[in-house]
Amino acid sequence: MGAEQKKRNPYLSLAAVTLAFTFTFLSRYIWSPLMADVSNEFGINATQAGLYMSAFFAGYLVTQIPGGIMADRYQPKYILITCTVLGGVMTAAMSFITNYEMGLVIRVITGISSGCVMAQCSKVVATTFEPKKRASAMGVVLASPPFGITLAQSIGAPLNQAVGWRNTFLIVAAIVVIIVALLAVFVQPIPQKTSAIPAGNPAVAQAAATKTKGQAGLLEGLVGFFTNKQQLLLGVSGFMFMFVTVGFATWTNRYAQSLGFTPVQGGMIITCYSIAGIIASCLSGSIAVKCRMSHRNFLIVSLAAMGVMTVLFSMQRGYMGLIVVGCVYGAISYLPSTHYTTSAMMLAGERYTATAASTQNLLFQLASLIMPIIVGRAIDLTGSYSFVWYIFLGCSVIAAVFCLFVKNDRQP
Repeated sequence: MGAEQKKRNPYLSLAAVTLAFTFTFLSRYIWSPLMADVSNEFGINATQAGLYMSAFFAGYLVTQIPGGIMADRYQPKYILITCTVLGGVMTAAMSFITNYEMGLVIRVITGISSGCVMAQCSKVVATTFEPKKRASAMGVVLASPPFGITLAQSIGAPLNQAVGWRNTFLIVAAIVVIIVALLAVFVQPIPQKTSAIPAGNPAVAQAAATKTKGQAGLLEGLVGFFTNKQQLLLGVSGFMFMFVTVGFATWTNRYAQSLGFTPVQGGMIITCYSIAGIIASCLSGSIAVKCRMSHRNFLIVSLAAMGVMTVLFSMQRGYMGLIVVGCVYGAISYLPSTHYTTSAMMLAGERYTATAASTQNLLFQLASLIMPIIVGRAIDLTGSYSFVWYIFLGCSVIAAVFCLFVKNDRQP
């Protein structure tokens, strides 16, 4: 049965789970191009608008580790379908909100459904592709974040102008029907390994002991992460890095509108930013190898460049300047991610690579949680976006400085 599963359209399965993961980012960031109109209708200020994004991330954070546990214990195919359906229903529910608080609750539930998806996608890839092809397959899955952001910005503003924000949420939710159909057809259930060893056999006891050791190892890996100075330095640096990247994707459309551009034009800036990011993310590892740079040094250079691009972008007032600088900004902003994860896994050692990667992702998502609140509050207090760029510049500098204290690793 295992051989039969491998023969059945592994790349169609990959496409299905990638689309499911992409939808989590589409449902997350569709709020950005619709933010202004929803805010006007309900009298929401920038701080409250930012809380809508934070509400999503609160739910997303809660299900990060449980999602991984479920992926290991149950069938990821059915969890993926359930989470995707729930995400679609909650996205559709946003079109029926009658007050601010109702929207907050819906965004939390949407985040909860999205938080489980990444672990299920990883499990499907691990059980569908042979080891030598898994890295390439995961690379496709990890292109989902910028792809989802690009899609949200590309279709969000035009749909909003054409049919309004309520119908835009409904149209986006309808995409789930196609994704669920693809998951149901192309993703195969993982064959359950049934033991032929009779009860009482010593091998059974050994298997149980191994399982218990693995469960204890999870706690040991978590403790090891938070007691490792190098991991904490990388974690703080990554927190600051994510604050900037998520902040740019969330607020740039509204910033462009404050300069007199339309939501569609603001969405195009994010689209160009994200497309450049997709390309850069795929090439990040190769660039480091060709430049003969270690992960740590690559992080320092790319984070410093991110700070420079923050300043340059904030100086632009013309539309073409925002587009061009936004493209370069996007390319540089998506370079560090691979090297953060790889560095954390190297520090953890072979036994705890997954624990290190997932724990680091939790720290990244914490930045995503608090960023909208801080940036929204800064806009409300200052009445402009100028101070926001100072925040992003400061975070880029801090991220680079923390990497300076990380031990230099060998060239990747």
